[in-house]
Amino acid sequence: MPAESEFFKSDMILGEIKLMKDREKIREIDEIPEKMVIFTLSGEYYAMPGREMLEIVPTGNICPIPGTPECIRGLMELRGEIESVLDLRMVLGLPAVEKGENYILMAQSGSIRSGVLVDYVEDVADVTQSAIMPAPATLGDETRGYVAGRMDCGDRSVILLDLASIFAKATVA
Repeated sequence: MPAESEFFKSDMILGEIKLMKDREKIREIDEIPEKMVIFTLSGEYYAMPGREMLEIVPTGNICPIPGTPECIRGLMELRGEIESVLDLRMVLGLPAVEKGENYILMAQSGSIRSGVLVDYVEDVADVTQSAIMPAPATLGDETRGYVAGRMDCGDRSVILLDLASIFAKATVA
């Protein structure tokens, strides 16, 4: 038969476990969610932080620029300003598609501002930092450098992209 001190120890351990779980719940409630813009490319879901998104515009007339890297689709005029447009498919190594209905996410990371061509903007969701998991190990080498993590949004698995890395590719390429 266990001694009374052993019962006391187990009660203390169980109490500490309960306290740790309660602290976790408090931390989850206290964590401030960040807006994420969720969009599709080739049927897959991707996201970028909302703080980096300036606006969402339908694809207009994009004028190609000879001699620029493949990932730069061209220039477009937006309310009197000339903006570059980056083809995210080319950066991520995804297959090109025929012209269709696309959208441009006007984005800014640091001092770089550009449009980012996507298939469709699905949602804007609140996501806490603790909900962001490491990038999947199954990602290809070409994509891995542009991924900041993964998250679940409803029943969808969403890849979180790193806009600074994507813009760096366009400026170096």
